[in-house]
Amino acid sequence: MLLRPKENALAVTQLLLKNLDAKISYDSLKRALYDHPEYPSLLAISDVLNEYHIQNEAYQIKKEEYKVEDLFFPFIAHINSKGGAFMLIHEIKDGKVTFSDEKSKKSIIPEKDFIQQWSGIALYATVTPNSYETRYYEKQLLANLKTLGKPLFILTLLSTLFLGLNLQSSVPGYYILLLVKLLGVGICVLLLTHSIDANNPFVRNLCGLGSKNNCNAILKSDAAKINEWLSWSEVGFFYFMGSFLALYFNPSLMPYLLWLNLLSLPYTLWSIGYQYRQNNWCTLCCSVQVLLWIEFIAGIRFGKEQYIIHSFSILTFVQLFLSFIIPVMAWFLLKPQLTKSAEYNPLKQQLKKFKYDQQLFNHALTNQAKYAVPDNLMPVVLGNPKAETIITMVSNPFCGPCAKAHAFLDNWLATRSDVQLKVIFTTADHDDDQRTKVSRHVSALSQTKDEVLLANALNDWYAQSQKKYEDWAKRYPIVIAEEMAEVTAKQKEWCDMAEIKYTPTILVNGYKLPEPYQLEDIKYLVY
Repeated sequence: MLLRPKENALAVTQLLLKNLDAKISYDSLKRALYDHPEYPSLLAISDVLNEYHIQNEAYQIKKEEYKVEDLFFPFIAHINSKGGAFMLIHEIKDGKVTFSDEKSKKSIIPEKDFIQQWSGIALYATVTPNSYETRYYEKQLLANLKTLGKPLFILTLLSTLFLGLNLQSSVPGYYILLLVKLLGVGICVLLLTHSIDANNPFVRNLCGLGSKNNCNAILKSDAAKINEWLSWSEVGFFYFMGSFLALYFNPSLMPYLLWLNLLSLPYTLWSIGYQYRQNNWCTLCCSVQVLLWIEFIAGIRFGKEQYIIHSFSILTFVQLFLSFIIPVMAWFLLKPQLTKSAEYNPLKQQLKKFKYDQQLFNHALTNQAKYAVPDNLMPVVLGNPKAETIITMVSNPFCGPCAKAHAFLDNWLATRSDVQLKVIFTTADHDDDQRTKVSRHVSALSQTKDEVLLANALNDWYAQSQKKYEDWAKRYPIVIAEEMAEVTAKQKEWCDMAEIKYTPTILVNGYKLPEPYQLEDIKYLVY
């Protein structure tokens, strides 16, 4: 199994799709890859390409048999360096290799260096007329709006803050101090991000500046916390955010904030001293200490009179209290949600490895009653009629979840030639029931042995927002023999015997799909 960092596998696959001009949105590709139990691996990439009807094949090329003229471009190459990685190879010409990955776009390395790193594994892909994603342009537009969302939000927020500034303030250094406070808020937000998700790429890059920088060693230590539920990073955020709000809405509160800054300075000496003793430095922590001293120096430069408190009133107390309590309350309301969100993806990856264990699935599947689906039930058969793997779907023609299940199975069958699908309908006792009419009509169509016609009829039926049998039947006319009544009666009897309590019910080789497995999981478990 060719495992490697997730960013690399996702980025290289996206680059391949762009080179092939395949209309697959980034969000859909990311979700499909991340949901694959073997991600990041070459198998995951290949399966996802198949899912989008992009033909692909992987080859193991012996280096002694390597010839440039035998290669087709572009292709994904697996390399052994960095614990295993992927490259998109655009061209090999005149002893030079043009490649792209998550860090480089069309960079060039000597061919001999590439051959030395290359494992010899190459994956080629070609698009087909069906190699596109449904509603691609709509999803791409939403993705672009999502990408622009954060910058627009920040721009709007900064514009609002600027327009709300007290431009007539005569307090010396007001704007400088306000900027320092805002920078402090930004750095403390990064510290809080680290406390929630230490693997955040941006924060990790900042913390990795310098050979002796190790934010984890500092921020994960006992010294980084005041107690079990309050950290110094949180105190820093409350300090900068609270003082920013107080100064922004009332510049006359500056004397109180300057005294508060003066009281914070002993902490900077303790923090720098602790990092010095540990011989580890946290870039973000040191930045906070620098800002606190800049505040102090700026306050001195503004003049000693700025430290003079002329009066104190209940209104002043209320303004200061509200300025500091707002960020405290906001953080403790958001923190549980952010923590759960950060824990979700790692937990999902762990559960996925357990859930998609083939032996566990087979044990759970076969450790229950098996139901035969005899030919006299005349189920609708799609896919490979000779395949050993048989998926049976018990469906209700008017069931919304059944329509979604049918769409999934139809798309899946297009990528698998080793699977057979059987469809059995639940019906009512009387002939006038709409479910019975649809069931008999589909069963009659299946007797024509025209799989394309049958598949189109089922797709059109389930695609209808307002399901009207009469209109649909006119598009797919068929003579319904009297024996179809007996077929629907047998299928209803079989459903009662198999204790079908809801639709769609999925059976794999006669066994009901057990909890907690869902229909979408079988594409990773059935081979």
